[in-house]
Amino acid sequence: MRLRVPSEWELGRVDGDADSGYARLDDARMVRAEVEWRAAPVRGARRPVSDLVDRYIEQLQKKADKSSMDFSVQRQAKFLRDKRWLEGSEYETFIWEADYRAYNLARACPECQRIILLRVLAPVGENAEALVNEVLPTLEDHPREADQGRTFWSVYGMRFLLPAEFVLSDHELKSGHIRLTFEKDRGDRTLRIHRLSMAQMLLRERDLAEWFPSFFHKDLRDFKHIVTAGDPGEAQSVHGHESVRVSGEPRSRWRQILRPLPLVNPRPRRYLESAVWHCPDENRICVVEHLSKKHMEGGHDFLKELTDGYACHSQKTTSDARSDDELATGAQ
Repeated sequence: MRLRVPSEWELGRVDGDADSGYARLDDARMVRAEVEWRAAPVRGARRPVSDLVDRYIEQLQKKADKSSMDFSVQRQAKFLRDKRWLEGSEYETFIWEADYRAYNLARACPECQRIILLRVLAPVGENAEALVNEVLPTLEDHPREADQGRTFWSVYGMRFLLPAEFVLSDHELKSGHIRLTFEKDRGDRTLRIHRLSMAQMLLRERDLAEWFPSFFHKDLRDFKHIVTAGDPGEAQSVHGHESVRVSGEPRSRWRQILRPLPLVNPRPRRYLESAVWHCPDENRICVVEHLSKKHMEGGHDFLKELTDGYACHSQKTTSDARSDDELATGAQ
């Protein structure tokens, strides 16, 4: 799921997978957009979009009645100036108004019949039609050919491309540290993508080669690791920035036996390949980690593919030459 939005809108919540899910975008004041999607039924005919809108509005009306809130709906609302991008789709546009004014698009994808409900919210009394006409037509629910089998992710200004078979399994969104974790083959292979802010402060008294093992010491405790530094301009550098590569292999089984382990789901023995670089343009430290249960031939080439797809500053990924941020919940 992909949507072009103003850069001040940030991901507030995301749930589900490619079949059924929900994502919310907030600005500093309020919820600004929500998107819900649901796969077409495996058996039986899909219900008409108008029936689904009926059901959705009934639920909203019940909530409004319970809270004694004024609620109004305008069906078949004509707020979209250009509808050519909706040709061939079954859809309905409508507006509901309660404590906020919501511009809604309910659409069935003509390719896969997946149902999508997208709404942009604004304070009551604010004319947001120009904004709505900028946001809604950018909706995409299928990968782009230019992505070449990869999924484009964008959250809090962190943009990168990953092989589509890696699915989001965990995320940690802190003010100074964003981490997204992806898995493939039931966890046999894992990718962790990080972005850390305030790099100048973090690197004030040490360089990357010293900082990384200290900051990520808990993650590295199960590995015998080697840190190799690369200067800007060298073949090993990332996007021309100062960088380090970290390679790790599992510690001996005897060493791990002597350490306390959880009784359930003990830590797996894995190999590690990581790239870490400092982007002074955005004052960030970027980290890409690849963990696998088996040692991979060509691991350095795969890591380079990942770092090449990570846009750490104004340089865009090949699929994104635009200035606004995008919601990209990814293929699950």
